[in-house]
Amino acid sequence: MTTAAAYSAPLPERYKDDPEIGYFGRMSKILFDANVTDTTIATDMIIRNVFGMMDMKSEIKIYEDRNRLIRDLSENRIDAVFTNVIDHFALEHLINSDYIYTLVYGLNPQQKVYLLTRKSQRIVKLEDLRGKKISIPNGHYLGRLFLDVELRKSGLPGVDRFFSGIEQTMDTNSAIVNLFFGNTDCALVSDIAFELATELNDQISHELEILIASKYMVPQIIAINKNVPQSIFKKVDDFLVRAHENRRIKHLLSLFRARKFVKLEKGQLSESRRLFDEYQTLQKQARTNNSDHAANTQSSR
Repeated sequence: MTTAAAYSAPLPERYKDDPEIGYFGRMSKILFDANVTDTTIATDMIIRNVFGMMDMKSEIKIYEDRNRLIRDLSENRIDAVFTNVIDHFALEHLINSDYIYTLVYGLNPQQKVYLLTRKSQRIVKLEDLRGKKISIPNGHYLGRLFLDVELRKSGLPGVDRFFSGIEQTMDTNSAIVNLFFGNTDCALVSDIAFELATELNDQISHELEILIASKYMVPQIIAINKNVPQSIFKKVDDFLVRAHENRRIKHLLSLFRARKFVKLEKGQLSESRRLFDEYQTLQKQARTNNSDHAANTQSSR
């Protein structure tokens, strides 16, 4: 995993007192369970409202490149970040691990990844999907990682080579609809999205089924720069977990099917970390096998 070079940047002048402005960085494709336009507007409004509850103004920077976010965090240009859990592992040396938070969808801060198929296809194992089309919501990085690991563990190529086509959808509902109407052969979604879809249309549960499912994992993380003044950690702890009590914020959260923010214990990231470590191990094995194959081919000439 590539990260920006770590070094000790001088603390900004604003960290010597309680800062009046909070600088918040988030990755652009962070929420995959709702339309990206709605979530972008709602997320930024929530951030501004939460900072407002702490008597602070806010500035929000949206990143396409993880390494740029890590660089700005290491140089104390941003005070808090909102990333997927995979990106979080790359920057956790720069944040205070005692203050990490996530969004709750449903009742659980963790989610499962489902790979759905149509019952009429009679797909019984991953191998049966070779050369078929898949729908994956844009930004569902943890789900894609899970599927890649499951494919490689079965001795199959990774996602990009295994499927004949990958349909990147705007949200999970679109991925489910694509599968339901036969536009794709499988869909990678969250358990929350599938349960909601079946509530809205009971035909979905009659037509679609779960081929494989992950264990519960945390998909997104809000974290705080470890160098901010201690008073900021206390303010975030006081206000963020109660933000949903604000009627405006509660409504904004509902736009992407979230209920509230919760503080995480370190152990709640263990399954996401185990999956990521397994992915790295499989990637390393694949590179070694490819190198050995190339060497054997060269020597046989």
